[in-house]
Amino acid sequence: MTTTERRPLTRERIIEAAVAFADEHGIDALSMRKLGQVLGVEAMSLYNHVAGKDDILDGMVQHLFAGIGPIDTAGDWKVTARAAATAAKNAFAAHEWAVPLISTRETTSEASFGIMDVMIGMLLADGYDPETAHHAWHVIASHVLGYAFQEANSVFGRRDDQAREEAEQLLREYGRIFPNLAAVATYLMECSHDEEFQYGLDIILSGIEARKPA
Repeated sequence: MTTTERRPLTRERIIEAAVAFADEHGIDALSMRKLGQVLGVEAMSLYNHVAGKDDILDGMVQHLFAGIGPIDTAGDWKVTARAAATAAKNAFAAHEWAVPLISTRETTSEASFGIMDVMIGMLLADGYDPETAHHAWHVIASHVLGYAFQEANSVFGRRDDQAREEAEQLLREYGRIFPNLAAVATYLMECSHDEEFQYGLDIILSGIEARKPA
């Protein structure tokens, strides 16, 4: 485990180091002691900037949502929804631990309130009633989180040699048992996560549009 160069210790630096550590070693391995080692300080020094490990985990969730970036609300709500959903999926799928962590933190709702407020506001401005706007937000958010988890953890659709070998082995083992799985094996192996995500998002956005009050 290598230490980083000596720079002033800040909350932002601690959170960034925690994200990098979780990417390399997994979220379960994260501890104040190990994080202190990475940063080249005693674990107690971290408490001058964070309240503890839970505070760091909450900060990591905030970091994930910050990676989505600002939402441009100037155009059609579907264009905005697609851009925001795609940015969120990419931000979460980049880390295997992201969706499991988001699902366990009480601050998740606070971290996502800004995005939720913008999206619901655009739907209301376009003529949707509050109940439909509420349903629309939930189905889009569910697609983002579900697909980000799938992309981050699936061996299918990845281009590295190890993942491809694992995928081929799975298909050899289960293709004999499940013939319908074998029938789509080629598509599983060559699938593009971005295309698959957009395919599902197309269906969702079309369905929401069809439910707009007359």
